Amino acid sequence: APKESLLRYLYAIAAATTASGVPYALTFLRRTNGALSRRAQSLAGPGNGAIALTYAFNERRSVERDKKFSTLELVRRWQWHNSVRTLVLVLGTAVGTLAVAMD
Repeated sequence: APKESLLRYLYAIAAATTASGVPYALTFLRRTNGALSRRAQSLAGPGNGAIALTYAFNERRSVERDKKFSTLELVRRWQWHNSVRTLVLVLGTAVGTLAVAMD
């Protein structure tokens, strides 16, 4: 029973962490993505209207972040958040792989 309990725990961790990428982006990257989309439009003109470019475009926090930070600062924030998200996804993959190997 202890092995089955450990496997359930590992599979649950793997599922939760690998499923967290999109919610993380929609929560923690939202303002930075919105500010970067605003910056891109001001520099390069309107895009094609893809949701990835417009979902947070006019939100108050995106507008504030666009005014507050330089492009370099926004890109560095984006990079940091994506590094965290990637680390969590890799951790989930590793835990899932371990669970499969033990099963």
